[in-house]
Amino acid sequence: MLKKQKNFYQAVAVIIGYVIGVGMFGLPYIVSKTGVIIFLIYIFAFSLIQYMLHLIYANLIVATKTYHRLPGYAQIYLGRGGKYVAFISKMFGNFGALLAYIIISGIFMKELFSPLIGGSEFAYATVVFGLVALIVFFGIKAISKSELIMSGLLLLAVILIFFKGWPSISAANYIYQDWRLIFLPYGAMLFALDGNGSLPIVVKILGKDQAQVKKAVRYGTGISAFIILLFTLIVVGITGANSSPDALVGLKQVIGDGIILFSLLFGILTIITSFILVSEAVKETLWWDFKANKLLAWAIAVFVPYAFYFFGIRNLTSVISLAGGVAGGMSAVILILIFYQLKKDEKKMLLFKWRPGKTTIYLLIVMFVCGLLYEIYSFIN
Repeated sequence: MLKKQKNFYQAVAVIIGYVIGVGMFGLPYIVSKTGVIIFLIYIFAFSLIQYMLHLIYANLIVATKTYHRLPGYAQIYLGRGGKYVAFISKMFGNFGALLAYIIISGIFMKELFSPLIGGSEFAYATVVFGLVALIVFFGIKAISKSELIMSGLLLLAVILIFFKGWPSISAANYIYQDWRLIFLPYGAMLFALDGNGSLPIVVKILGKDQAQVKKAVRYGTGISAFIILLFTLIVVGITGANSSPDALVGLKQVIGDGIILFSLLFGILTIITSFILVSEAVKETLWWDFKANKLLAWAIAVFVPYAFYFFGIRNLTSVISLAGGVAGGMSAVILILIFYQLKKDEKKMLLFKWRPGKTTIYLLIVMFVCGLLYEIYSFIN
């Protein structure tokens, strides 16, 4: 019983550790441009939508005998075409996430260490990349076990920022709204709340225990959304229009070094763990579902996003918005279509009591497709 409880907490921590990261750090800057009311609408709606998507993916993993990543499941339920669409979406999204981790790790490392030893963002980002590449090469067994501690430290960092920054929070920073930018947070919010990549690990930890998996998805998604909500409101309340694209550097200008240095250190550790988990997801997709050589799968997973960074793609807000809107939207549509197929077999509907009807399914597909087109248009312009 004790082991079962421990596994449950570990599974919840893996979801939180996967969700909380660069996406959260990028939100205050976007919210400072659009306004808090728009943010609250998005986080409420997208938390529910992502919970449903997480549950669909978890149900899919539990109901299928063999383990795969999304492209493998898409082939089983949607055919070869579905497999390749899912593969493109996952690679686009994961490489976007990995690129974002490289960008922000360089920013945080420079803020933390350059006063002592100097160095550029590029140099620090390269060091983090090298560390992650080595860990993914040798395996990630210890990472899921550390996520429980990391998640606790994350919440502590947010609480410390809140108490330290409370005197600096201004109600005026919450009043401004720009409804012309109502679609601006779409991709970034989808990116920030996406925890699908953690679910194969979660199901393995819980041994396909249906009740435990469903409960872990509910708690993991809910706690992650609450942390993102709290963090974003605190940062925007403190820094307002001066919010930086990475959140913490802007905070440092207002509330000083002490807690922000701790938060930067924790932010780096959080990003590294997420970096490792996403890299492992890419490696496993190539290895499990496309039968790529394990060494080649590792090399593609770690070196492709670094190549984008090396050649100058370093705008954090653009990267997370495009990755969330395009890849997140494509993956969501794939999951919804698979769910539609699963609904035909009652025996495979293991985690659902309430099942979305056709109208809900069609509306979600239209929303994700429109969001995808919007993010591509915004990026081009």
